[in-house]
Amino acid sequence: MPMPWWAIFYLVILSIVIIISIIKDRIDNKSFLYQSGELLSGLAGILFIYSYWNIELIALASWLSVPLLLYAISWDQYALNHIRKSNYPDLTEDENRDMDRYSKIFAILFILPCYIAGILLIYKLYN
Repeated sequence: MPMPWWAIFYLVILSIVIIISIIKDRIDNKSFLYQSGELLSGLAGILFIYSYWNIELIALASWLSVPLLLYAISWDQYALNHIRKSNYPDLTEDENRDMDRYSKIFAILFILPCYIAGILLIYKLYN
């Protein structure tokens, strides 16, 4: 089954977000280990989405699927808990807190298709 256009579009957007995140991490002087963790998590998400529709990669991803999914979820939760708090001077403290909460919700919803694809891929592989 060929990959649908919306999955390709999502992969392009995800790739752009990963590149921007790595650049932002470098600007913020995050450690090389942190940047590597961010990159690996993003590549795992791309692998899950792409492998779900690419039969050739399913065999390669089979033994990596479970640990990569657990890693991606763990890393993303770690990174979300260590996001710098919003501090916009033109917003009140409550508005800055809401901005933090909504940005975390958006980040989770944005990466959720990768987790779903990973779970479906694991289900497809082991059933």
